Amino acid sequence: MAFNWKLIFSSLLFLALLQCSTAQTALLADFPKLRQLARNSGYIFSGTVISVDRLAGVQGEISTIRVTFHVEHAFRGVQDGETVAIREWAGLSNDAPRYRRGERLFLFLYPPSQLGLTSPVGGSLGRFNVDREGAVLLEPHRIPPYPITASPAAPEIRKIREHDFARMVRRAAEE
Repeated sequence: MAFNWKLIFSSLLFLALLQCSTAQTALLADFPKLRQLARNSGYIFSGTVISVDRLAGVQGEISTIRVTFHVEHAFRGVQDGETVAIREWAGLSNDAPRYRRGERLFLFLYPPSQLGLTSPVGGSLGRFNVDREGAVLLEPHRIPPYPITASPAAPEIRKIREHDFARMVRRAAEE
């Protein structure tokens, strides 16, 4: 009996692609927060914090924090390589600074309000830390059922390559 290796290979390739597509769809189904984050965002990007400045309110204005980012990967509302500054209400960071210079983040931000203020969608849910290797860190309450690796420094935190996370974000934004 002769084997048709070409047919076997193409069938295996098809099954592998189907499994990947099914796994990604299942991930999105089990990770509905990502879809909501994308849907409610005016800005979606990953970048590095360049500066954090507290701006005192004058004559009845509220105090704000201005955070300036270098955008590394843009998905909505900004462009790759752009320097973008956002303003948040200072009251959000009374307990501890929310941003640190040099910190890398993947952010889902609300569209600016009438006062020009924004913040991460869903509070901490719209903010993901990015490690030195470019992996998005997922805290335990954000871990989807997906083959992601544990962080050696903190095994309870899982990592997913930024490229893979970005693909999930694009797909979630389209749905």
